[in-house]
This record gives sequence, structure tokens and C-alpha cells, in this order.
Amino acid sequence: MKNLIITLILAAISMVTNAKPHCQGFSNYNDKVTIVFTDDKAGKSYTVSDVKLIPSWNGKEYKATSVNVSVNNGVATVTLTFEHLTQFSNPKVELKINGKKTTFKVCQ
Repeated sequence: MKNLIITLILAAISMVTNAKPHCQGFSNYNDKVTIVFTDDKAGKSYTVSDVKLIPSWNGKEYKATSVNVSVNNGVATVTLTFEHLTQFSNPKVELKINGKKTTFKVCQ
């Protein structure tokens, strides 16, 4: 029984450390910025927190105004919304997935 519990804990940790967001879309329309990403290593539970958009040109961070997460068959789809911005230059998103900090480049 003890080995089963250890195996389950290691599997859960493995799922968290393997979280890898893949940018699917980016738009800057309707007075907002919308970024959609997927993660095919989501498992059953997927939480997203502390979301910031960071354009490389001024170093300022923009907090998400909305975060929507859905998980279907182990694949998470996440839609992030930010205030409207007029300039972009290689922006990245910094966030926590299941409590672990990660960063990814926004597809443009």
C-alpha cells in the first residue's frame, strides 16, 4: 500500500513538471488582447493562476483580466484575456500551472 501511495504521488508530480503550454492563437481585437493555449499533459486537474503578459519592449507586466480553463480528455484549453495594448514585440506570458511557475512565448 505504501508503494502505491508513493507511485501516485510521483505520478502527480510528474504531471505537474511536464506541463507544457503551446500557444494556439493571439488576437488584439475588440479592445482586448486574447491568447489561447493548450497543454496536452493536463491530466484531470489543471489550475492557472498569477497570469501576466510581458511585452519585451517596455518591461511592464499586464495582469490577466480573465482566465478560462477547460479540460477534455487530458488536454487543457486556456483562454487568457488582457486589457487592449497597442504595441507588441515578442511578448511572453508568465503564469503558474498547478502552482508551478512557467513562461511561454506568445504566437503572433
